[in-house]
Amino acid sequence: MSIYEEIEKHLQNHSMANIAIAGITCSGKTTLANSIRKYFSDKYAVTIVSQDDYFKNLPDIPRTREGYLTDSVNAFWTSEFQHDVQQLLQNGVVVMPRYDVATNTRISKNKIVRVGKINVFEGLHTIHLLKELDDHISVFVDTEIETCLERRIARDTTSFGVPEVRIRQYWDDCIKPMCERFIFPQKSYADIIISTKGGDSNDS
Repeated sequence: MSIYEEIEKHLQNHSMANIAIAGITCSGKTTLANSIRKYFSDKYAVTIVSQDDYFKNLPDIPRTREGYLTDSVNAFWTSEFQHDVQQLLQNGVVVMPRYDVATNTRISKNKIVRVGKINVFEGLHTIHLLKELDDHISVFVDTEIETCLERRIARDTTSFGVPEVRIRQYWDDCIKPMCERFIFPQKSYADIIISTKGGDSNDS
């Protein structure tokens, strides 16, 4: 059963569908969220919330000698994220932050977000952070780590001018250890695992 069919099935018995999409950096979380919105755009209002908007400013992100641990759950204002999600679902509207990834800085907190019939929460740790949500669907995007690395290289060299050798070193020293510690374990708690390794999508 596809993710779209799962959402339709869920809506047969619930007033809304809330989906938590997790996975490592550049695994395809945002692409999946946008695909859900496009698929249902003619039928339902779809709201997308990104965990990335809750990144801490760079000086507040934990670091080691090798670099900032941006893929650690501690790199985010997690309590604020959880609170805002609850407020959105309970009250129908909430004010959320705007974050500039290029400068690693929160720009403001003035983005008005309204609840949808379908609400998609995507980010590195959303399965873990939103585990207390009632009747939600948790999805893990399971993409080959080498594919994610190549996508990261393409993005960061093009958008931010970071040399490839530096990206690879940072990946090995900082990103991969945080993935193994915080992100990969969420896979065992997912309702649905979407695997791009062989082009398959599987229910867990």
